[in-house]
Amino acid sequence: MACRSARLSALAAALATLSPADAVSQTFDVKLLDVKQGSVELGFDNTLHAGLPGSSANRSAHDQSIDYGLFDWWRLSGVLKVENPSDTDIRLGRVAVENLFVLKPVSKTRDADIGIGWFTAVEASADTATTNSVIFGPIVTFKLGALSFTGNPFLDQTFGRNRLEGIALSYGWQAKYELRGGLAIGVEGFGVVENLGNSLPWSEQEHRIGPAIFAEIELWPGVTITPDVGLLFGLTPATPDLTLKLNVGVPLQHRP
Repeated sequence: MACRSARLSALAAALATLSPADAVSQTFDVKLLDVKQGSVELGFDNTLHAGLPGSSANRSAHDQSIDYGLFDWWRLSGVLKVENPSDTDIRLGRVAVENLFVLKPVSKTRDADIGIGWFTAVEASADTATTNSVIFGPIVTFKLGALSFTGNPFLDQTFGRNRLEGIALSYGWQAKYELRGGLAIGVEGFGVVENLGNSLPWSEQEHRIGPAIFAEIELWPGVTITPDVGLLFGLTPATPDLTLKLNVGVPLQHRP
């Protein structure tokens, strides 16, 4: 308990200073089926960790992306993935190109509906300590009134230098309740199962879950940001005790 209290205090200090040197690994973002032709958005996804399971773990991660809606069914994104390992300086770990395809959009007029999409990405290593990967999988959204659930069960295949054996399952999910326009609360979960053909025991896998808040904030007329904040709790000894996620979208051009 004393150790856990010390870790909670460390996280509180990190949040107070917002110092990237006191934090995480990968960023966490559930992919949604909100694609509009002509829309352009900047994305800033950040995660900070407390209670790292090992000295080689990343303290923080920061993704910067630009998303463009080529059509109402296809969004193309370019992403820079920055890491802050605990044993070295901050670095550009990977560069990625992501594609999100909407196969069936969620109806805006029906109270209950299902949406289906597909995600695929190629990540290229930008540092000798990282590797390349191909990530792909379905996006499924269930909506019932103000409630919605979205799941991202993605497969991850590494290749080239530092590659890992087998294919990994990298999942994320989000259950959300819309309180009113521009404000929602929910729960999110994320995890990784390395090498599905010969996976590690549960205690050695990374899984986390926690509450989240989703908002739309108008800074001034015509300029709105879309932050979402979550506090994720590690479910296994191999997962950091606590992870703070702060993702912010900045629409540059929006099509209703």
